[in-house]
Amino acid sequence: MRQGMIVSASILAGLLMALPGAQAQLPGGMPTPGGMALPTGSFSKDSLLKQAQELVADLTSMKSNGNLAPAQAKQAGDLLPKAQLLTDELEKPQVETARLPQLASDLSALQKQASVLKGFMK
Repeated sequence: MRQGMIVSASILAGLLMALPGAQAQLPGGMPTPGGMALPTGSFSKDSLLKQAQELVADLTSMKSNGNLAPAQAKQAGDLLPKAQLLTDELEKPQVETARLPQLASDLSALQKQASVLKGFMK
């Protein structure tokens, strides 16, 4: 019985020690505080920046090329400052790795809205 309690306590201690390390790992290849790097993926700052810049170019084109109805062109114009703000944030030399998942989520939401607008193009 005593040996079972020791084994249980050891397992519990191991799990508790593993939790902080698991929380420090970010998806997308961001280095963890311990210096271990994870595989690179969709949360790469450079990849997000490139996508954000492409989104700004697409929205600028949609807004001004005349292929959208006025209401959709206005929507493209409304999305443009949000996309530019996101691009500006990603262009900063130091972006906290903890912010990358949120920035990726924001970018994804803007890309989905822009994709809907592209569907309205003449």
